[in-house]
Amino acid sequence: MPNTQAIGVAFADQAIINGSLDSATLVNSNVRSGFSAAQQGATIATTGNADVFVIAPVSGVLSAAWFSGVDALAASDINYITFTITNLGTSGSGTAAMLAATDANTTKSTGGTALTANARRVLSLNGTAANLVVAAGDRLRIRAAATGTLANTVTFPVYLLNFSVS
Repeated sequence: MPNTQAIGVAFADQAIINGSLDSATLVNSNVRSGFSAAQQGATIATTGNADVFVIAPVSGVLSAAWFSGVDALAASDINYITFTITNLGTSGSGTAAMLAATDANTTKSTGGTALTANARRVLSLNGTAANLVVAAGDRLRIRAAATGTLANTVTFPVYLLNFSVS
């Protein structure tokens, strides 16, 4: 059986020994086939955009995105947040929208949902598979854009992105 050693013998993972963490080696190694990137952003103000940036840790596909903040925010069709993630690529000029451009990614009363304090909020991914593909080192801009004037700020926003290795 490949990749086994007798009891008492330390197992050596070739991805770690070789210092090679390219996607092909990761898929064939014992290193798990998914990675996460978490980033805390600045307080989401009552107006304007709050941006935070993440560097894609591996080449792969965005498989999930979550948001959580310390403060609750009521749903409103006039004063709401819209969440987006844009893959800017390595040059900073990319435009691939990684989240669905729907009300599901807002705090609108119609189609969106309010924010619950300290709760995880699942963000809806774009339905176009090509928009979810990242190369190791791609710069991803996560934006919380306020429309109107929010009822309050949202402090300590944290974003968690999961990537599957391809």
